[in-house]
Amino acid sequence: MDRIIDEKRAMYKSIVSVFCPILDETVYFTSDGFQHLLYKSNRKPRKLSERYMKLMSLEHAKTVITSCTFVSQSRIVRRKIKGTLRDVVRHELVHEVKQGVQIRVVVEKIGTGKAHFLSVMPHNRRSKPQPKKHLGRRL
Repeated sequence: MDRIIDEKRAMYKSIVSVFCPILDETVYFTSDGFQHLLYKSNRKPRKLSERYMKLMSLEHAKTVITSCTFVSQSRIVRRKIKGTLRDVVRHELVHEVKQGVQIRVVVEKIGTGKAHFLSVMPHNRRSKPQPKKHLGRRL
């Protein structure tokens, strides 16, 4: 897994920024975006399977941002940044990268600042958490 992380980190650093026509903004690829692929917002490591899924989807992020014609969702969330609550706008961009494979990219904009990449994942039912099955015995 370490080899994959190193390869994807090098690829991620090479991107720097990409123009997104649907948002009419340049999206920057910051270190926070790559950290978010590996760790949850509370800095706890993601599950190995979740890390792998996000890292494998990363190669499509640039394509989704430049080619997206559909914003799946836009929402405003309040987040504590450097000790103060700030309004953060999150856009979910969805694009079909190949037949039957849709990828979702989350782009975040803090206040009036620059838009930056936050996350990437497959946009299908399998990528969403499934309810846990009850493992108890029936009598």
